[in-house]
Amino acid sequence: MKRQSFSFFFSIAWAATAVAAEPLRFERDIRPLLTANCAGCHSGTAAQAGLDIGSLALLIKGGKSGAALTPKSAEESLLYKKVATGQMPPGRPLAKHLVDKLKQWIDAGAAADDASASSAALDRRHWAFQPPVRPPVPRVRSANRVRTPLDAFVLARLESSALTISPDAEQLTLLRRVTYDLTGLPPAPEQIDRFLADQSPEAFAHYVDDLLASPHYGERWGRHWLDAAGYADSEGVLAADVVRENAFRYRDYVIRAMNFDKPYDQFVREQLAGDELGEYYKYDKLPREVAESLAATGFLRTAVDATREDFLPKDFAEYNWRTFFDTQQIVASSLMGLTIQCARCHDHKYEPFTQRDYYSLQAIFAGAMRPTGKVLPSYKRLVVDATQAERKNAEKVNGPLEGITKALRELQNSRRAHYRNLHPHGEKATDEELRKAFPDYARKADQTSAELKEAEARKIHLPTIRALYDQDANPPATHILQRGDPLKPGAEVAPAVPAVLEREDRAFIVPAVAKDAKTTGRRTAFANWITRPDHPLTARVYVNRVWAAYFGAGIVPTLDNFGRSGAGPSNPELLDWLATEFVRQGWSMKALHRLIVTSTVYRQSSAARAEGLQKDPDNRWLWRMTPRRIEAESVRDAVLAAAGTLNPSMFGEPVKSEVKKSGEVAAEGELNEGRRSVYLLVRRSAPQNFLGAFDAPVMEINCIRRPRSTSATQALALMNGDFSTAQARHFSARIDKAAGPEASLAARVRQAFRLALGRFPTGDELDLAQSFVAKQKSHYADRPPADRERLAFTDFCQVMFAMNEFVYLD
Repeated sequence: MKRQSFSFFFSIAWAATAVAAEPLRFERDIRPLLTANCAGCHSGTAAQAGLDIGSLALLIKGGKSGAALTPKSAEESLLYKKVATGQMPPGRPLAKHLVDKLKQWIDAGAAADDASASSAALDRRHWAFQPPVRPPVPRVRSANRVRTPLDAFVLARLESSALTISPDAEQLTLLRRVTYDLTGLPPAPEQIDRFLADQSPEAFAHYVDDLLASPHYGERWGRHWLDAAGYADSEGVLAADVVRENAFRYRDYVIRAMNFDKPYDQFVREQLAGDELGEYYKYDKLPREVAESLAATGFLRTAVDATREDFLPKDFAEYNWRTFFDTQQIVASSLMGLTIQCARCHDHKYEPFTQRDYYSLQAIFAGAMRPTGKVLPSYKRLVVDATQAERKNAEKVNGPLEGITKALRELQNSRRAHYRNLHPHGEKATDEELRKAFPDYARKADQTSAELKEAEARKIHLPTIRALYDQDANPPATHILQRGDPLKPGAEVAPAVPAVLEREDRAFIVPAVAKDAKTTGRRTAFANWITRPDHPLTARVYVNRVWAAYFGAGIVPTLDNFGRSGAGPSNPELLDWLATEFVRQGWSMKALHRLIVTSTVYRQSSAARAEGLQKDPDNRWLWRMTPRRIEAESVRDAVLAAAGTLNPSMFGEPVKSEVKKSGEVAAEGELNEGRRSVYLLVRRSAPQNFLGAFDAPVMEINCIRRPRSTSATQALALMNGDFSTAQARHFSARIDKAAGPEASLAARVRQAFRLALGRFPTGDELDLAQSFVAKQKSHYADRPPADRERLAFTDFCQVMFAMNEFVYLD
């Protein structure tokens, strides 16, 4: 026994010596500790107090308070002092063994990395470059508040700081919140009545299912995806900003995909390689599903594209290449959450992406995008969705008509030039001025315009699809561009994905190309690689973006940067559970939404609590629901819905814009009725003013996260804008018609509240509203009594649009 005991204690002593002899390393031992506990506030470009814990060098550099780290002296290191005294992380002190681990590492010299490990191996240790691993659902004290596993992960984080989830929001508050979040529209009175009449425990879940089945769901969440994809209806760059006549087919594809709950992995594959997957070139007449997969590749045609037939590569390299560069950035930021565009001119300064990585990724798309050769203008890079017989017939009919229309346009131009020579303003004379000065010009111009219109109407216009497709299976070589200059090609590279994301068990393999192949197969290989269930980024990036749309911030705050320079996750276990559950549920986007909105975390009240404000003032741990302003499209659509003028028709060509005398850009006819905002023309050079006031993006490349501002322009748009003024008249007329001619002012006020806010007014609100209308009538003293009442109530209706409650969700 004694010998055995001696041997046992000797083994323990030997093991302890061995552990002590193994020095702690930053990447292996300390960085994971800091990422899990500190990265939420101290990482990325917006790191608090200027301190980024993303690397050893940044720790030594420190922030506003100076160096955070003094190697070989924990007691002199600001990082250790803050952690040891419990000041950091705020409200959630580190466990003693972690504090001791940090002290041991600093006192030992703050060693960086294992010298035997390769740089690539160290880079791959970054949390976002590792496949998500499904964590166990934690046990929590407030188990009665757990409706979904999401609640357990959030509660575990809150309970570690002596916080808990807030009580559920009131029924009508929750109803309004979820209806806007899932459909982008306010709840209609009949929806409210149906929900309140359902007394079953599953009433809310049933209501959620109804919203997910609504076609408005696809319009709402399709708009979110279109932001990330950089969707626009015009080419951009040049002053002409030519309108893309058939870009809307991609927009419609996205909305349909959302409504049919197309699995996300299939959704991504079709957008990256729908032409290759559908093999469209095999068909005389495209089957519906093949045409759909072709339209999906519009994702790779959203970037600005000013190419023309006279744009030779050498002289117009900037234009030809920008489309390629921007497309690559859209793909990387929207699907992988990476800032790889920073490696275009040199190796990335903060991420493990080299120039070789950048141009190797570019080579994947070289079968379709070839800026070094003759580039067809954007409007000609189309697939005609017609049979050979239909095409021949169109050529036969359109050929002679082309000659006629060309001659008529030449006549128009020569006549205009002739009359300008006769006008005092000369070449600067507008067509309107010529018409006023020369009645004969006006008569002849109208006659020619009528003949042109008639000739155009006789043409056969075959349907086309704005798609991306390989020109052939043998693209030219891709080169690294020295300093990003298209005129300075360097070393040749093969198609590949960033090296840091490569793994032996999920390698990106470039397919062999058969002699008679129509495509390179590269984009299909990339699409299959990026949608692997164990891909470290794909599922994480998407679920994080959806989470941010609901809660105002992502679990990873930097939605488009999951790299080392981005912020770390505030709840890593929650993110990985969500990502793995998303894949486990067959990549169902609707299942993801249902999971989130039926959780207690989503249903909780937005009311502030003193202990929460003290320990987590930014609500990163979600102890309450964060109040949010609804997005630009929802503001406009809500106005139309309340006014009863919302046109529910879906799909098709965008609603054209008009420029008013004031210079304001608005949708044609929207003073009377309007389609949903997702169907408005998105022109880069002429964004809609009303939507812009509420932070709709001007699409330069793409938009992963919209800002949410509060400005005087928003109040002016709702109180004085032509759109809101006209819709207030419709709103007032709708209430008058519904309430009847004998209805009291109080009854009409109640109806206005219900239509605009989904509830009835309180007694005080009713008194204030009636007082406002009474006072407002004095502004119309010169009008007949009936008009005074009507005009004053119309003003009240417009005030409803400008209420905080109309544009904010609690």
